[in-house]
Amino acid sequence: MPTLAEINRALNEVYDPELDTPITELGFVNEVQIADGHVTVTYTVPTFWCAPNFVFMMSQDIRDEVGRVPGVTQVTVIVRNNCLEDEINRGVNAGRSFAETFPADVDQNADLEALRHTFTVKGFLARQDVLIRRMRQAGLADSAILALRISDVMVQGDDLFLQTTPLQWVPLAAADLLRYLHKRRRLQLPVSADTPLFTTVDGQPIAEAELAAYLRYSRSARLNIAFNTSLCEGLLRAQFFPERQHDYSSVGDRLMIG
Repeated sequence: MPTLAEINRALNEVYDPELDTPITELGFVNEVQIADGHVTVTYTVPTFWCAPNFVFMMSQDIRDEVGRVPGVTQVTVIVRNNCLEDEINRGVNAGRSFAETFPADVDQNADLEALRHTFTVKGFLARQDVLIRRMRQAGLADSAILALRISDVMVQGDDLFLQTTPLQWVPLAAADLLRYLHKRRRLQLPVSADTPLFTTVDGQPIAEAELAAYLRYSRSARLNIAFNTSLCEGLLRAQFFPERQHDYSSVGDRLMIG
């Protein structure tokens, strides 16, 4: 029988596509029930009007990720606090697509995967942007940053250590590295040890002369995600976690860097 720890590890791989953060870290997951091989996951989105296509993607991803856990034979996903929750729950648990779930309301040529790709790219740019800026703040030259390979970066708690000469410490950047590598995998970009750490979304090298313009572009994606994350976390707390209403911290704060 699958364990709760295994299910939670699978749920850590489910991201809110717009906020680029695991639903477990955002506090969306309410309950996980395991009955033999049947797993039921109940989660709550921050607002009644959360875009149904994003909610559908999260429910679909929960079903897929949990369904890969050894011993799981059936997955039921229940989303709450959305204007179309009943339709989404029926559609996802029946294995239907978004277009099949809403045949009268959705362009049948609409591609939910194209939308997913768009937001995966935004997450890639945002995490890459904050990593480069934190490395700059730690004193690394742009040439050294762009020369880094994935194997040059070590995670130590919340921080990073870079195999440079001398060894370079980059505080509070570990979570962003893990998010960034997650996005590289989702975009099917290489993550082997000798791969350059920073590339364009197409896997091409970033020229040092073009870095300033590149960061102006990626900064907009980062700030958009940071703002939306903080807003949604605040709305979720205000509705469902009254004991945390005076806690103004946010996982989106991690993306707020000069």
